[in-house]
Amino acid sequence: MKARTDFIKSAMMASLLALPAFAAEKEINPPKTDRQPTRNYGQPRSASVERLGKVTKASELIGMEVQNLQNEKLGKVDELAVDIQSGRIVQVIVSLGGLLGIGNKTVAVTPRAFTLDETHKVLRLEADKEKLKGAPTFEMSKWDESKWDEYGETRPASTALGRVEKASKLIGMTVKNRQDEKLGSVENLMADLAAGRIVQVIVSSGGFLGIGDALSAVPPTAFRYEKSQEILHLDTTKEALTQAPHFKSTEWPNFSDPVYVGDVYRAYRTEPYFSTNAAPDNTARNVRDRQSDRLTPFDQGSSQADVDTTRRIRKEILDQKNLSVNARNVKIITANGRVTLRGPVNSDEEKRLLAEIAERIAQRENVDNQMEVKRDQ
Repeated sequence: MKARTDFIKSAMMASLLALPAFAAEKEINPPKTDRQPTRNYGQPRSASVERLGKVTKASELIGMEVQNLQNEKLGKVDELAVDIQSGRIVQVIVSLGGLLGIGNKTVAVTPRAFTLDETHKVLRLEADKEKLKGAPTFEMSKWDESKWDEYGETRPASTALGRVEKASKLIGMTVKNRQDEKLGSVENLMADLAAGRIVQVIVSSGGFLGIGDALSAVPPTAFRYEKSQEILHLDTTKEALTQAPHFKSTEWPNFSDPVYVGDVYRAYRTEPYFSTNAAPDNTARNVRDRQSDRLTPFDQGSSQADVDTTRRIRKEILDQKNLSVNARNVKIITANGRVTLRGPVNSDEEKRLLAEIAERIAQRENVDNQMEVKRDQ
C-alpha cells in the first residue's frame, strides 16, 4: 500500500514539473443581503467578447483620468471592484469631481462602458451627462454592504459573484498554498476593461523560490480568496510554481498578446475566455497538442530519474541570460529517459541553445526537439 502511495505522489510531482497545479473554477453563490445597489451609467459593449482587449496594469488604471468623447474631464478612477475567484471586474469606481455641473460624487460604472485611450493615457467614458448627474452616490465607506450583483448587466447564473474586493487591497496581498506555505505576494493585476476581466494575477516570490526576481503569471480562477485571513490561496507547490510561466521583473511580456496569455491559461488547464484563433502558428500548435500521438505535459514520466532530468534542464534554461519569455517557458517532457522540447521560441539561436542544454543533460539521441521559431507575421 505504501509503495502505491509513494508512486502516486511521485507521479503527481512529475506532472507538476512540466505543468503547474490547477484549480477548477467554482461557482460562488453569495448570501443575499440588504446592501446598497450600484447601477450601469454608461453604454456597455456587448457581453460577448471573443478577442482579448488591451490589457493594462490595475495599478495604472487606479488614479487614471476619465474623460468623455469631447475630451472634457469627468473625474478619475478611485478603485476597481474585483471578484478574483471568477476573474471579473465588477465595477469601476469613479469620483466625478464636480466638473460639467455634475457635482462632487462617486459612482460605480460598468467596466465595459470605458475605452482606454493609450495616446492620451486617459479612459474615455461614453456616458450621458444627465444620467451621471442623477446617479446615486456610491459610498466607499459602505463597500462591504454594496449589492454588486445588481450592477446593470445581464449575466448567466454561472457567473454568480463571490467576494468583491478592492483591486488596491488585492495588490500586495500574501499568496499561500494549501500547506500554508508562503509563495509570495500579488505584484499586480492585469485588467482587460473591454471584457470586464482580470486577465492574470502577477505573483512576486521575492527570490526565495530560486528564480531570482522573476514574476509568475497565474490565471485568476486558480486562486481562492480567504477573507477571514485576508490572503489568496493558490493550489500549487513551491516546486511547481518555479516551473510555471514567469518572466523577469524588468522584461514584462505583452499581456495583450492572446497567444502568450492563452498559453498561460492552458498551462493551468484552464480555457481562456477569449479567442486565440488570430495567431495561425499557435492555432496549429494547439491542435497538435490535442492529437493523441503527440506528447503533452501530462505524459511527463513519474520516475525519479525523469523528474530530475526535467528539473535540471529547466534550471539551466532559467539560469541563461537574455532569453525571451517564450524560450524560458518551453515545455519540457521527460518520459522513460527521452526528452521532448515543445513550444515557440523567438529565434533559431534560442532553439539551438535550448536543445544544446537538453542534449548535454540527457544525451543527443534522447532529445526530440519540437520547438518552433516564432516568425513575424
